[in-house]
Amino acid sequence: MNDLAGLAGLSLGIAQAAITTLATMLTIGIGFLSKPSTATLYWSYAFALAMVATFGVVAGDLNDAETLRRASLGLLLGAPALLWSGFRASWGRRAYPWAGPALGIVAGAVFVAAVDLATFTVAYRTAFFAASLFAGLFFIDWVRVPARRHDKVVLPMAILSGAFFVVALGTFVAGLAYPPTGGDDFVLLRAVSSVGMLLYVGSVLVAVIGVATRDTVFARTPASTSDWQRFERTAIDRLLRAQRTSESWSVVYLQLDDAADIRQTAGSPAFASISARLEEAARAVFPSETDVGSPSPGATVLLVPRADAVVRDCLRDVLKRVPQLDVDGRLAIRPTASAGWAPASVLGYDLDALVYTAREAAGVAAQKGGDRWERVSAALVEGLLSRAEQL
Repeated sequence: MNDLAGLAGLSLGIAQAAITTLATMLTIGIGFLSKPSTATLYWSYAFALAMVATFGVVAGDLNDAETLRRASLGLLLGAPALLWSGFRASWGRRAYPWAGPALGIVAGAVFVAAVDLATFTVAYRTAFFAASLFAGLFFIDWVRVPARRHDKVVLPMAILSGAFFVVALGTFVAGLAYPPTGGDDFVLLRAVSSVGMLLYVGSVLVAVIGVATRDTVFARTPASTSDWQRFERTAIDRLLRAQRTSESWSVVYLQLDDAADIRQTAGSPAFASISARLEEAARAVFPSETDVGSPSPGATVLLVPRADAVVRDCLRDVLKRVPQLDVDGRLAIRPTASAGWAPASVLGYDLDALVYTAREAAGVAAQKGGDRWERVSAALVEGLLSRAEQL
């Protein structure tokens, strides 16, 4: 019976090693490298720790190296705290990244120091419960903010985090009520925690990759891509016709200031909502003949068939409306926007050139404090050309 339990435990360990290795590769390769941030760094650390610790547990089981196995089990329990730290960082909250390594090291040391199996079982129940506290804290942080509760990518992890805490609390209380009597107690606890860990890591991987790649090329939906491509086709055609008569046309690039902070503090659903309101405000202010497109959340591009004086007045009007877009009052910071203005009379009628220079002008406006617009000038174009030559 013990041999069968050992084989089952080894099989679960190998499965854990496989999924943590995959999770580490995906988090670093797709998450951190495509969107480097404090959050993706902590998530990468968490999965790397889980992978190394899991391999240590499997190696200890295969070689009867009890010290290695116990130390690795302790380190493995530090991963949930690091994952929680990553989500805290992504939400703009204080992350406490030291909590995961501290718990792993302390748990590993206590496990190694346990003199007998009964003491080790008590220590494991306690450390398992301590690790589940961070899953419970994640669940509380998720529940407290309505925008986070509407994030479907994180929903499975939130549910399993709550289940993780409940199961760990139950095993901890059961351990106090019924002290361990032999090895069967630990075999059952190890099986429950191993299966739970497999499910938990899977849900965490979905949440981490979903959050890390949101608003990147990996997450861009076919609908949003086709909408932007449709805008480009229409804009190119209209500019070609305008070029024949030398009409006054301009491209305006409008972008939310502090977009990353808004997304982290309010959540992606709230950010998407205010991005849509920004586009609606632009449509309401600029002439009805204006073509409007969005290359990415938080940015709106307008092709305006009007003279400079009209464009200038529209820019002033739309920037005044941006602080009023937070109608729900969910944002921790007052929303503002920066705009770049690229007239065809200065740059010609090539859409790519107009959008590129308008975006750069919007970036200059943001660097100057935001809540303002910047017209493409000869100095800005010369700067862009110099930068291109250096590359």
